[in-house]
Amino acid sequence: MLVKIPVANVFGPLIVWLIRKNSSASTDQHGRAVLNFQLAMTLYFVVLFLLGKVDVLATPVALLMRLWAYLNIFFILRGAYESAQGRLYTYPLSIRFLPQQKKSV
Repeated sequence: MLVKIPVANVFGPLIVWLIRKNSSASTDQHGRAVLNFQLAMTLYFVVLFLLGKVDVLATPVALLMRLWAYLNIFFILRGAYESAQGRLYTYPLSIRFLPQQKKSV
């Protein structure tokens, strides 16, 4: 069942972003970037999960899901490092569900 899909990867950043987005424009931008990335990764997981139900694709999809997990962790850590350096990280494989706000001068 898809109900068992972990959703903390979306709800964690969502809660932090909703609480902190008004504190600074930078926090809002980083929060939107992380949410876009995590929503995209969840969508990719659902697609892989459904493809894994096809008997012929079960083994390749299992390997892809493991790769998906490693990439997700790597990009999260990379984004956290870039954020700590004060730079906005552009997450690869991200879909813009929440558009980035224009910087006001």
